[in-house]
Amino acid sequence: MNGKAIRINRLLHNGKMLCVPLDHGITISDISHLAEFKNTVSKIIENGASSIVVHKGMVRFLPPLNNTGLIVHLSASTEKYKPVYKIIVCEVTEAISLGADAVSIHINLGNEYEKLMLADFARISKDCQTFGIPLFVMMYIRNNENEDVSDIVSEKHSIRIASELGADIVKIGAKWNLDELKPVIKDALIPVVVAGGDVLDTKEFYALTSELMKSGILGVSFGRNVFMSENPEETMKNLANIIYNA
Repeated sequence: MNGKAIRINRLLHNGKMLCVPLDHGITISDISHLAEFKNTVSKIIENGASSIVVHKGMVRFLPPLNNTGLIVHLSASTEKYKPVYKIIVCEVTEAISLGADAVSIHINLGNEYEKLMLADFARISKDCQTFGIPLFVMMYIRNNENEDVSDIVSEKHSIRIASELGADIVKIGAKWNLDELKPVIKDALIPVVVAGGDVLDTKEFYALTSELMKSGILGVSFGRNVFMSENPEETMKNLANIIYNA
């Protein structure tokens, strides 16, 4: 087993991924739900998160992670100006020095900045290969106004692009039903996880998660639907039950 494989195992529980991204503080101006950061993270890791995603500066505020894998996010933009263009704000070597088990980047396809983000993807992928660090890539189809313009064909293409450029795990949007998603997952060359997207009604959220797990995905990467829920602790327990027993 090589270094990447060892580290990927640290991101999973029972062979599945329940990742909670907590990188929203740069992008979104009103993020009061994460004001009590340490308390929020503690509830998340104590109740089943297999991994979390944070920016480099937030690593110092983390409680002990125990069996939860650490993914350091390398991309950023704010909602104030050109949020579709994600720039690199951390390097792989920095993430390693912080104790990261993996790194993540956000790529938006279908806009005028696509080529710049793909160039960053290639460079980061090379560094990840050099240092044996897993690369978790968030792939979205967004126009210049940062609007979702995806369809199932472009989503399938985005997974292939992630595979071609060296991603180890790819994250895609969550709007696909099981009939659309299942053949895409079957053809994928690398493991796929699905994003949570907009905050949903609790029952709808659990039903969607259960349905998504039937498609053969590796797991989910849910942020706002966890830390913006009325009871993040209960939400995590219910998600862990759905995902790890799928």
